[in-house]
Amino acid sequence: MKDFLISRGIEFFSLIPLKKCKIIKEYLLTNNGFDENDNAVMMLFPYRSEQTPVNISVYASVPDYHIFIKELASELEAYMLSKYPSARFKMFADHSPIDEVHASCISGLGFIGDNGLLINEKYSSFVFLGEAITSLGPSETGIDFSYSEDVKGCLHCGKCARACPCGCIVPRDECSGISPKAQCLSAITQKKGELSVDEIKLMKNNNTVWGCDICQSCCPYTISAEATPIEYFRKNIITNLTSEALDKMSEEEFLSRPFSWRGRGVVERNLRLLNDKE
Repeated sequence: MKDFLISRGIEFFSLIPLKKCKIIKEYLLTNNGFDENDNAVMMLFPYRSEQTPVNISVYASVPDYHIFIKELASELEAYMLSKYPSARFKMFADHSPIDEVHASCISGLGFIGDNGLLINEKYSSFVFLGEAITSLGPSETGIDFSYSEDVKGCLHCGKCARACPCGCIVPRDECSGISPKAQCLSAITQKKGELSVDEIKLMKNNNTVWGCDICQSCCPYTISAEATPIEYFRKNIITNLTSEALDKMSEEEFLSRPFSWRGRGVVERNLRLLNDKE
């Protein structure tokens, strides 16, 4: 498994006992035949390309990572089960049985910033998370167990808290995530229906059609962060989302973008609001 992941450009991964993880959707484990004696192979998928988007979040400028995960899962599950037919092995991402940020943190793949995101020292917070839950251990996966509660912490420099346009971030001196005071700008861009005057003003002032990277971009670890080596995230980049570009997208192309889950209407509304000079 180790060699398989490296061959796909995935260089940060770790094996952790499932009993060390925070279970948040137990039914996903029991429904797939897993229990606390199984393990989790945590993986990071860096997605930031060398092209900087103008009015859209970096994660939304690249093709939808769920498609990448689905393709990877199909290959990896087939590969591992061909070698170990009686094993239990299933990939998850986003809709996961465990707290992925916490598990990635305590298994040594990074640390949790004051903005609640996992920060990897090579790729900063521009990483997607995923895992394979499996009955296999180190000898079969080729990956040693990695677990520690004594993890490197955030610098707590306060830059993300000061930069957040919504005042969402309260610095915390522990590996426990975000303390929201207000609604994140990224969440505002994803809301359905009418936006308030203040919400529209926030979008305009920060020139965003979808998402927000402010707390990530100002992080000291982002300054020296490297671009992704994964080919999937290095092509079909949107640097400036316009109404014209959206109109020209076929339905298939639109559905391949991370913002498609909200439908065209929300994206069209945001573009209209951003272009409104009043």
